[in-house]
Amino acid sequence: MGRAELAGVGKGSRSSWPEAVGLPVATAALLINGDRPDVAVAVAEGPIRRPGEPDPKRVILVSDGAGVIVKTPVVG
Repeated sequence: MGRAELAGVGKGSRSSWPEAVGLPVATAALLINGDRPDVAVAVAEGPIRRPGEPDPKRVILVSDGAGVIVKTPVVG
């Protein structure tokens, strides 16, 4: 999946945002919505298990107690 991003397939093709790790939740959400306005962004604090089935229209932001992203956000 990362190769498609690097190859410049185009806007809307991204499926992960490793550069969001270390960013505040709000900044990461804006970054993801700018790249993929078609996905919903959800926020979870601390270690989580993926809720239910994978969802190609969802990105879960995992943050620490201070609201900083600690895990690479991915579609699903």
